Amino acid sequence: SNRNPSPPPSAEEAGLVALGSGGPAMGAVATCCSVGKGQNAAQKRDSQNVDERAICVCGNKFMDDAQFCRKCGQKRPAGNEESIPPEVRLVAWMRRRNGVDCDFGAVFEEIFGSRDPVNVRLFDQALKDKGYHFDAKATFSRIDRHAKCGMVGASDFEIFQAEIEDREVEALKHLREFLKSNFTSPGAAFKELGKGEGDELTQVEFIAAMKRLGFASDD
Repeated sequence: SNRNPSPPPSAEEAGLVALGSGGPAMGAVATCCSVGKGQNAAQKRDSQNVDERAICVCGNKFMDDAQFCRKCGQKRPAGNEESIPPEVRLVAWMRRRNGVDCDFGAVFEEIFGSRDPVNVRLFDQALKDKGYHFDAKATFSRIDRHAKCGMVGASDFEIFQAEIEDREVEALKHLREFLKSNFTSPGAAFKELGKGEGDELTQVEFIAAMKRLGFASDD
């Protein structure tokens, strides 16, 4: 059946281009039927946020007193910051696990044993069995937002990947235009970022340097 996809998450939100530390959370808002249920839901979310802050988007566990990830350089989210969207964590986890050029449909088939759609319970359990430590149920809801059929399969993962990659292309196009209009060469741009030939930038350093040069994260 035809689907009318809503605007896909930005490259910044997906954590795929280091232009920001993550966009606004996009999980569904639960409606509570009573005060008691509302309090229980809030307590559950608070506990979930604590768990999320213990693990970086790249999948590495933060040291107890660390402010940055020792593997990828990502800043640890503070208690008052919005958490990284659940589908963003899934993309980062898959690309770290299966490679940055992985095919999401093939990853789905490897994890679930076929291309057939699965329900939220099986989705959650299979990802946990593979070492996924984040909110798989919220991720399921995000991927199922087009069909809204309560099932997610390999084809849904492929649609999701197409959305992500389309937005990546746009993000990189804006970045190239910004660099071309402000610098004479890539080397000159890199030098202005505070690094020389052979040096490397962590994501955190890149974000700070780009903001200093006037490139807004919303771009």
